[in-house]
Amino acid sequence: MMTTNEKSKLPPGREPLTSDWFAEQLGVSQRKVMGLTVAKRALEKRLERIEARAEVLEELIMDVVADMQDNVLKSVILERINKVMQRLDADD
Repeated sequence: MMTTNEKSKLPPGREPLTSDWFAEQLGVSQRKVMGLTVAKRALEKRLERIEARAEVLEELIMDVVADMQDNVLKSVILERINKVMQRLDADD
């Protein structure tokens, strides 16, 4: 505990800090960290989905380019694109 002499060293209107105040601040900090951890995990999952989608689209582009070089019919290429896009939409 602070003595009267120690209290007088504090600026006017300032109360001495208590262990309850520190415990409360620690609790607030822990809640913030937990919230940030949850948000980080959600962003990581979102990134994984985006990366997987990018891989599928990259494969599609390579297949379409190969089909065009092989003079595959436009309707076949469009059908391939539509199937991939439907699969991606279903994954969302």
